[in-house]
Amino acid sequence: MAQQVQLLKNMGVLEPVQVSPSFVSKMFLIPKDDGSSRPIFNLQNLNNFVHQSKFRLINLQKVPSFLQANDWLAKIDILNAYFHLSVSPRHRRFLRLIFNKELLQMTCLPFGLSSAPKVFASVTNWVAQLLRNQGIRVLVYLDDFLLAHQDMSALQHHINLTINLLRSLGWHVNLIKSNLSPQKEVQYLGILWNPSQNVKKLPIKKHLVIRETIKKILKRTFTNRKEIQSLIGMLNFASFAVPYGRLNYRQVLSFFQRLPDSDPLRYHPLPQVVISNLTWWLSNLKESSPIYPPLTSHYLTTDASGSGWGAILDNTKLVGTWSAQEIPCHSNMKEMFAILNVLRDHCHILANSTVSIQSDNKTVLSYLRNQGGTRSSQLMAVTFQLYQILQEHKIHLSLHHLPGRFNVEADHLSRNCHYPEWHLLPVFTKIIFARWGLPIIDLFASRRAHVVPRYVTLDQTDDQAVFVDAFSRPWNYSLAWVFPPPFLMPKVLAHLNVSKGRFLIVAPRWEKSYWRTDLKNRALAAPFTVYNLNKVLIDVLTNRPPPKVLELTLEIWICGAGNQC
Repeated sequence: MAQQVQLLKNMGVLEPVQVSPSFVSKMFLIPKDDGSSRPIFNLQNLNNFVHQSKFRLINLQKVPSFLQANDWLAKIDILNAYFHLSVSPRHRRFLRLIFNKELLQMTCLPFGLSSAPKVFASVTNWVAQLLRNQGIRVLVYLDDFLLAHQDMSALQHHINLTINLLRSLGWHVNLIKSNLSPQKEVQYLGILWNPSQNVKKLPIKKHLVIRETIKKILKRTFTNRKEIQSLIGMLNFASFAVPYGRLNYRQVLSFFQRLPDSDPLRYHPLPQVVISNLTWWLSNLKESSPIYPPLTSHYLTTDASGSGWGAILDNTKLVGTWSAQEIPCHSNMKEMFAILNVLRDHCHILANSTVSIQSDNKTVLSYLRNQGGTRSSQLMAVTFQLYQILQEHKIHLSLHHLPGRFNVEADHLSRNCHYPEWHLLPVFTKIIFARWGLPIIDLFASRRAHVVPRYVTLDQTDDQAVFVDAFSRPWNYSLAWVFPPPFLMPKVLAHLNVSKGRFLIVAPRWEKSYWRTDLKNRALAAPFTVYNLNKVLIDVLTNRPPPKVLELTLEIWICGAGNQC
């Protein structure tokens, strides 16, 4: 500690002061990855009086969307980052410590102050924006800058520009921790990223630390709450890179939650299920996972009711009823059963592909997205069964919430009701056609409901249709009418990548939808909002407006085709 204190004094980070009213705290050291130590102020008491507004730092989930295939990468780390921001002299009395009977105070931003990350992030985010204004693709997490470019020489130029900007601001680059020449693989936020091979994995040092920790616990066959809590933190982080990692530490997490917190150092024997989880980790720590999954090739929408379940897999309608054992089950279990049934019965078709699943059940989506949970052991058991199918057949899931008011097709199937078919009446469509022109074809229609004479249907017996199944061929039309069931919007937008022409797309206004950005990017004009839906929208099966029509808002978008990436 004496050496660190003297170093900080030499750097001007600590300065001696005369005795006066002070807020005195303790300082301690924590080891850094490079073997050195980082001084941390124990400002827990001071933090009770510090206002801390909410803010968000980027996390690991943001990196894949930043990276592009075949990117060259570079990383720039700031040396002694926080120490670049000075603290106002009148506030330094709150950042004091006593060492060897000498009263000292911090002159700059300390680690341990609750407001420090937000203050520092606001500065580095400003720097990142200056770089982006120069055309530099950059991601920043506090003092770590990640730069990317498809061209090696262009990236080197961007690295030089970034270093020059940082130095002009008086900041020092950590040459040891930075990668200042373009690389195909870079460690950032504790993960190794290789966009050229579409791979993310744990660095060797990290998986060795986890391996040794697990081996020590398994050899002893006993553990305590504090030790297992530390291990869970490691496994949770590692699960971002290790495939099916979360699925295989759920038993460890459940075991931890059952341990009494009154004595965190008391040892407990390891249950067999925990030993199995930890053994799995020893065998899979070196495994890597893709940065970005394959493009979606199958689309599944499901719903479960008291009487049965319904699903639409691509264009195939699927239904089922509950067994005597399943009838009493909770609605969450029934929704999970519905998805399990489809994946189990059609795994041979779905093998080696990505399946987009849309469901109105947020709990089930959460269990699938997080590879399980701890609140329901029954739901966890079914989730494990489902993931065994995914692993065996190499099926990747893309999970999305579909509000119940838009999930009418699967809902009707689950209740064994007639399949709804929405249709906008001529009193409205003529207004749209007057604005943007008359479509030459209606791509999602039927004999009973089409807005122009030429139409496409799913009915194999309809000899008046131009062809069957709109997705069976690329679209090439000067103007086409596209009013699909809401759950098909992602598939429609994907199909536009291989199509040509212009399209009048009828879509629900759903601001939180993951596909809305793609729709906006394709738009050739602002959307036309449909008002008075109860007067212009009908279900042709009943010749009446759909249920809950007043909760819906539809928009008409005129869009272009082609790949928007």
